[in-house]
Amino acid sequence: MKDYLPLIPVRNPKVELKRVEGKFCLMIPMDSPFDFLARMLHGDYRRLELDEVGAYVWQLCDGRRNVEEIGRKLREKFGDEVEPLYERLVTFLLQLAKRGLITFKEPE
Repeated sequence: MKDYLPLIPVRNPKVELKRVEGKFCLMIPMDSPFDFLARMLHGDYRRLELDEVGAYVWQLCDGRRNVEEIGRKLREKFGDEVEPLYERLVTFLLQLAKRGLITFKEPE
């Protein structure tokens, strides 16, 4: 398995985290021409609901912290609730990357 700990997750600047009806949601713009029908039915954004941990991870993906640092911040804030920490964190980040919501950059 690739070592993700030194990689730096960077948020897609088009995606915003908002609180909608008391829930954390990533607001993903539907700006592809293929999204025409979905925009007509659902508006300009798709929503991806996150729990408190996921929202915190999203905020930490600022292009400065690497995965290892994000993990340390998670452990400080949530303790054992996030264990097994790095397995869960990397899986979540890979899902975000698969959807085009983040990218990874190599450390300088």
